[in-house]
Amino acid sequence: MNIEIRKFKNCDVASFHQAVLEAAKHASGWLPWCNERYSLSEAEQWVRSSIEEWEVGNEYRFVIVESDSQEVVGSIAINNIIKAHKIGNLGYWVRGSCLNKGVCSSAAKLVIEYAFKNLNFSRIEIVVLESNVASIRVAEKIGATYEGTLKNKISLNGISLPARCYSVIPQEKKAF
Repeated sequence: MNIEIRKFKNCDVASFHQAVLEAAKHASGWLPWCNERYSLSEAEQWVRSSIEEWEVGNEYRFVIVESDSQEVVGSIAINNIIKAHKIGNLGYWVRGSCLNKGVCSSAAKLVIEYAFKNLNFSRIEIVVLESNVASIRVAEKIGATYEGTLKNKISLNGISLPARCYSVIPQEKKAF
């Protein structure tokens, strides 16, 4: 599947909403907001805030689209940015019909390239719950370096859990 990444646009709301609903079956265990009750108004709010957050440089949320149809197939973002140190966290998800097709790893490579070339980041982290095997596989597939498991790193449903930490830095980045 050929994909592209780009900034969110207001016209993405309906397709984004459908993508979230399709992702709910496999992603809700790690992304509680991603569930069957996700509403169109929540999608509208997400798209609007994505545009606003990008403009002020707080987060860089990308929509992942299928190249030909421009259908939204998922989302990927750089968040938890520490501007003083040029560090950001990479998070990603795709709709169920796009699992195991290389969509997340392709999108991750594109976003990392963008972060290093256009945003002058010096480090991208991928922090993943130990039980999230699919996201761990993406980190490994793109050549991110496993740095260890961090205690109480992610809070899920009010519980602090350990998470695996991966990094990509410009000097060690594999040839994408």
